[in-house]
Amino acid sequence: MTNGPGPVPPYPPAQSRATATALRAIFLTITAISCGFLACLPLLHLAVRRRRAMDWVFFWTATAASLASFATIGTLSENNPWTDVALLTVIALVPLVGVHYLVADLALARAEGAPGYPSYATTVPYPPPHQPAPPQPPADHNPYRTPPPPAPQAPAPPQPPAPPHQPRINQVRAELDELSDLLRKQEGGQ
Repeated sequence: MTNGPGPVPPYPPAQSRATATALRAIFLTITAISCGFLACLPLLHLAVRRRRAMDWVFFWTATAASLASFATIGTLSENNPWTDVALLTVIALVPLVGVHYLVADLALARAEGAPGYPSYATTVPYPPPHQPAPPQPPADHNPYRTPPPPAPQAPAPPQPPAPPHQPRINQVRAELDELSDLLRKQEGGQ
């Protein structure tokens, strides 16, 4: 018997709702506690899961902004106006990253059909597929023309009778019988 495995899904199975909520809480807490220094972590998680170019752009932008802001704060004096700009950048980075991460992660969970989240495919009905009409011959606009008589239809040929036993079914039955005999012998020997 040569039955192979079924198709392999492209992504790992969706996380449970509790795991997803815990991960969201952990990533947002890390972002807030580090005062934006680790704001790139939730964006990295999102970029790896969604595999979109724009998520990678957000990740690298947040990483560069965070590092540049903390470098500016650490090297310049408190009286320098660029220190204030860097501090405002760090303060703004925390809620911006948090909101973006939550919105994108919830949308991803909904799209994956995670437990507790209806998938987009089940919430939005799709219209029936458009099937083009078969081509019509050009209409003849001669009002004096009579339509041609209908062509005689030949009777449909009779269908051949189906074979009483299909060979594949018999083969499967024989293999199952052999397998059950083998299992009985193994159980009897133990």
